[in-house]
Formats: sequence, C-alpha cells, structure tokens
Amino acid sequence: MQLIAWIFKLFFSLLGLVFVLGMLCILLFALLFGTLWSLVRGRKPEVSVVWQRYQDMARRKAPFGTWGTTTKNDAEVVDVEAREVPDKARQHDRLPRD
Repeated sequence: MQLIAWIFKLFFSLLGLVFVLGMLCILLFALLFGTLWSLVRGRKPEVSVVWQRYQDMARRKAPFGTWGTTTKNDAEVVDVEAREVPDKARQHDRLPRD
C-alpha cells in the first residue's frame, strides 16, 4: 500500500513540476515576443517601462528620502470666497421652455 502511495506522490510531483516549467516557458516566450514586438514598432519594451515606473513610484514613496531626494512641490493654497447668487440672476440664465 505504501508503494502505491509513493508512486502517486512521485507522479503528482512530476506533474506539478511539468506544469510549473510549462508556465515558465510560456511566460518567457510572451516576454520575448513582447520585447521583440516593441522593438519592431520602435518603442521601448513594456517591461522596461513598467520597471521604470515602479522605480519612480518607489523613490517618491520611500521613507525619509532614502532612495534619493526629489523636488517638493511647495504650491500655495488659496481659499476661494463663496458668494450667494441672487434668484433673479438665476432665472435669466435659464432657457425658455417650449
């Protein structure tokens, strides 16, 4: 009985290994195809673009500026003064109904 259990474990382990290796091959093919397709069109490969965006995001979100210093946007905040519009002005702005 233990021999059959050992054979099943070996079989399913090999089956899982074949599945993982197959998925890795498919992903590698897709990566290479995407890179070649980007180069044929004259664009930067998507993997490079995504990696660069990730690094830029990580630099901006890094605590205490450990990945480098970025310029801070010191924009002034201006409060808006609200005023009430009289009812007469609102009535003139409406279109007449037919």
